[in-house]
Amino acid sequence: MPQGVTFDIPYQASDPAPPEIEKAAAGTLDWARDLGLIRSRAAADRVLGWRLTELAARFNPAAHGDDLLLAANMQCFLFLFDDQFDDAPGGPRAAAVAASRQLLALLHEPPGTPPPHPVPATLAWADVWQRSCIGMSAAWRARAAHDWAGYFAGVLVEELFAPAGTVAEHLDRRRPTVGAYPVLDLAERVQGCELPDAAFHTPLLHRLRSLVADIAALCNDVASVEKEERRGTRHNAVLVLQDATGQARDAAVGETVRTVHLLLAELAALETLLPAAAAAIGLTAAEHATVDRYVRLALHALIRGNYDWQRHTARYDPAAPVVPAEDLV
Repeated sequence: MPQGVTFDIPYQASDPAPPEIEKAAAGTLDWARDLGLIRSRAAADRVLGWRLTELAARFNPAAHGDDLLLAANMQCFLFLFDDQFDDAPGGPRAAAVAASRQLLALLHEPPGTPPPHPVPATLAWADVWQRSCIGMSAAWRARAAHDWAGYFAGVLVEELFAPAGTVAEHLDRRRPTVGAYPVLDLAERVQGCELPDAAFHTPLLHRLRSLVADIAALCNDVASVEKEERRGTRHNAVLVLQDATGQARDAAVGETVRTVHLLLAELAALETLLPAAAAAIGLTAAEHATVDRYVRLALHALIRGNYDWQRHTARYDPAAPVVPAEDLV
């Protein structure tokens, strides 16, 4: 079963403490209900089955208390907002477009600015964004806003493309909308590892981040292929391979797993260049230590946490009934 496919992930798994997970999960449900993201017991049960608080904790192993709650709130927003754009082969609904346009506009306003036409999705993101920006530099806010803009614009057109002809083309389209970049940005905030701006903007860090996004996307594509096939979409690396090559499902899954392993090897090779890069751009010892902390607590944790979570979340269960998304926009 694709959700149980094994990848050789070389990073140590984190084991979130159950009491902390339960507290953050309860707090996230309260937050989502207060904002109108969750309006029924069935919706709450579905979100609990996705285990989003566990995902947030695996993504951010050094986040606790209010920081973990913020990370869990962001995951709740991301998954529920993404569902507003499913099953829209002719393009997203007008209300979903309007919500994305509102959020794009809010990125140019001071954090805490309320949405001009509030709906649950825009209220939730505005709250997450305001809390995310607390204590962060103007440089971080600018690049985090850029990553959110890529996501909000990308989801508007993602379903309009014909299925990609190659996996490389698929990843180019998927990279902005898989959600990895906002997650990595928030990891800096909730784990105390804001990258020096000079380090963030190097081609080396850019490539490391894109590799992490691609690895997460491919792992998710394997886990979700049966669910997405039921939905009638072909925007999935496994399905792209099957359509392009005529391979059977097992062969396409195997090739996708091998691609992930190649990308992991490239990531490891590039990480060996970090000390020389730190010296070349004049990082202090403390700044270099922050970069190392980011690699471990953000990049590695996203890859490992995503893999461990996707193996047992109900989000990708092909036997789960197809339930239309609640209207949050």
